[in-house]
Amino acid sequence: MIHPVPLADRRKNPRAQLRIPVRIRWRGPMGMRLEVTRAVDVCRSGLLVERAERCEVGSQVWVISPFDSRAMVQPETPGRIARVERLNGKVARVAVAFDGPSPADARPAGQERRRHPRVSFALPIFIRPAGSPWPEESMTQDLSPGGARFSIARIFARGDSILAKIPWGEWEREGEIRGRVVRVQAQDVLPGPSPLSDPASGVSAMLTTVSVQWIRAPKR
Repeated sequence: MIHPVPLADRRKNPRAQLRIPVRIRWRGPMGMRLEVTRAVDVCRSGLLVERAERCEVGSQVWVISPFDSRAMVQPETPGRIARVERLNGKVARVAVAFDGPSPADARPAGQERRRHPRVSFALPIFIRPAGSPWPEESMTQDLSPGGARFSIARIFARGDSILAKIPWGEWEREGEIRGRVVRVQAQDVLPGPSPLSDPASGVSAMLTTVSVQWIRAPKR
């Protein structure tokens, strides 16, 4: 007789029951929001947490695990909501799957034209157009001494001048860094109500992925 393999045994990365503090960041209608909670279990590719905040399957989140409230800024792991199980009217168990390396910017050997190869790294970044006093908070997708990439709900065009501040480590000591937009890409629509720039292809009118090149490279 063939016995079905339990779900826990079919996982590529078995989970361990660890009740550790976790902070979740996500993009709300009015900007970035934060929630501190605890993990139910964790593994290399994701974790399970209990959340009071509403969330939708497929939405983007950034996670710090374990979270230390005494630390100023900690690197965050990007992921997606993979499953939501409602426990009662106020609490749900939410499975988060961490994002893997993105092949979007991978280039064949010998074709990399950047002086500074970028590293996938999720850190808060505050962006404002040159001449505007109002920054918008986002998260980096990758980062290097020569530039950065991030998604943002503000309209930019190639050639625009921006000012960026990254409150982490040596980047924080640089203050605002002047940069120039070198690429803008439409982003797929996220779960939830949001306008579409192209309904046929499901492209969001709210978020774009922006690549910038530092005009004055940070000191390393």
